[in-house]
Amino acid sequence: MLKLIITITTILIFGSYHLPVLASDNSIPIRVGISDTKFSTYLFDSIEFNDVSGLNVMDSATGYTVPLKGEEKVIKVTSENNLFRIYVNDELVARNLTGPVLVRAKEGNAISIAGLKRKGKQALYRGYIELTRSSKDCSKFSVVNVLSLKNYLRGVVPNEMPVKFGLEALKAQTVAARNYAIAPRIKAYQEFDLCDSVACQVYFGANTEDSLSDEAVEQTNGIIAIDNEDKPILALYSSTAGGYTESYKYAFSDPETKAFPSKDIHYLSATPDKPEFELLNNEKSAEKFYTSQPESFDDMSPYYRWSKEWSKDELEEVLSKTLISQSKTGFVSPQLFSKEDFGKLQSINVLERGNSGKIIKLQIKTDKNTYIVSKELVIRRCFQKNGISLPSANFVITLIDSEKPVYKFSGGGFGHGVGLSQWGAGKMSYLGFMFDEILMHYYKGIKLATIPVRVAGNSKVIEKIFYTEHEKAKVCILNKSGLSKMKILVNGKGINVKLKDDKTFVDISRYLNKGVNKITYLILDDTIYSKYVEAYIIVRESDNE
Repeated sequence: MLKLIITITTILIFGSYHLPVLASDNSIPIRVGISDTKFSTYLFDSIEFNDVSGLNVMDSATGYTVPLKGEEKVIKVTSENNLFRIYVNDELVARNLTGPVLVRAKEGNAISIAGLKRKGKQALYRGYIELTRSSKDCSKFSVVNVLSLKNYLRGVVPNEMPVKFGLEALKAQTVAARNYAIAPRIKAYQEFDLCDSVACQVYFGANTEDSLSDEAVEQTNGIIAIDNEDKPILALYSSTAGGYTESYKYAFSDPETKAFPSKDIHYLSATPDKPEFELLNNEKSAEKFYTSQPESFDDMSPYYRWSKEWSKDELEEVLSKTLISQSKTGFVSPQLFSKEDFGKLQSINVLERGNSGKIIKLQIKTDKNTYIVSKELVIRRCFQKNGISLPSANFVITLIDSEKPVYKFSGGGFGHGVGLSQWGAGKMSYLGFMFDEILMHYYKGIKLATIPVRVAGNSKVIEKIFYTEHEKAKVCILNKSGLSKMKILVNGKGINVKLKDDKTFVDISRYLNKGVNKITYLILDDTIYSKYVEAYIIVRESDNE
């Protein structure tokens, strides 16, 4: 249905005023925190770089550049007395540097961090590396990879989704990952925007890129999903939803108030893979669904259905430890502080489920106390088998043999189950669904659009090149400064636009070619330099807004 390639270039600049255009993957910078091989820390006191003949190492505070002759093998940067030191082949060449220290490779090359592995390979990074003092511990530093959004996505997509899932699934994953990268969020780290692990998005760098996922990045260049307020959506995704995704409010607490259930997000609502699947928010329907294997988009996943068993003694041992650690989250009441205070397990009862059957409130009763556990991740982490948490909180509990009790958990899915299901997207791609159809199955009432570009009064003319086989699109213009008019050229054909005070839509479908198209935005009033509009192209709208 829809294939789209977007690039943006500036074709004319008037005067000295230059407003940057941040609207394509090549022009948006991303700052990624790099962790160690085991993903155990983002703070370092020493780091080494291989293949240094093609590197440029500079202290940004002083402009000092490490002199290299081309024979060096290793550059080492350390933190000592809260300042940087730089060694070349174990010889100290610079000390007392405040940093940040910038490490750049020659154009077309990647940076190799010694001893750092990703997928069993030497880690390589495009862009440049910034070593910057940690705001949490000034004796250590963060390793930050600064690169374009495009190259960031090239290192994310094949590591978040198997390339065997097919191009359309990879394109859907790319859009979701692009949204996640640019969407505003509460930052856990001051030195960078995103981490490189499952705590954010898995980013393994240049040595894990793949030609098919690169194609997915190219064919969706600059495309994001937006909500009904023209804002980038929070494009959550997980491995396997189990045939029925969950509403955001039943899986996550409010990021600011910590309230659970949290506020609803309209596009992250519970969605069955088939319309005939009934609501699973009660024990009868949840048991029927998760103890059977109805055909769904997720049914190719090894975690589509799963089961775990514990003897009563085993479960008492597990819960007496996990309830202590999970009490720190604030979602276990009353808190458990001592293993000896747990007592003997008497019963486990589900108190409340979300629409996908996800348990959101659970009662654990012992002879000493009754504990209420809330929130899916906390519940999953309470019930561990061989130190591994449950795949999901979509499960039902069966007590086998009351004399020698065995607790059997029968469940489905892997992960939080909100938004896009990666295995579901894989099967949808296999069945012939296009990436826009996949996205609109999992995110309700969204639009697919180009990243908005700001067009200011007579500051420049902006040209956008895009490719479409859909031959249907419209421009949305957000008039935040009270401009009255502008001009749009679509494949050389002019459209004079009278702007409304808030939002103006211009249907450009009649001017589109099948294939490459060009659109140009112009504001002709040269007396208004401080005023601007934001414009983007809507390339697909949901049928279920």
